[in-house]
Amino acid sequence: MNEPQMDNIGSVGHATLAFGVLFSTLGAVADVEDWLDDNCTGDWSLQVEGMDDSLTKKSLRIMFELEADKLTFINDFARA
Repeated sequence: MNEPQMDNIGSVGHATLAFGVLFSTLGAVADVEDWLDDNCTGDWSLQVEGMDDSLTKKSLRIMFELEADKLTFINDFARA
């Protein structure tokens, strides 16, 4: 699920997205979304917070329903 959230704590249907991370990347947003789809057990949302002038570096806010999904993202994707 990739609906933007306006608050630090959002909700998608019945799920509360209480665990967030800010992440910067030079890669494609679609690659992040694909990883989240393939690796998250709970719901999540991704919002583009900003881009540099060359539209290369993106700042993303990713919210997770499950803290375990957040930790998996940090350890297996963000630090990879």
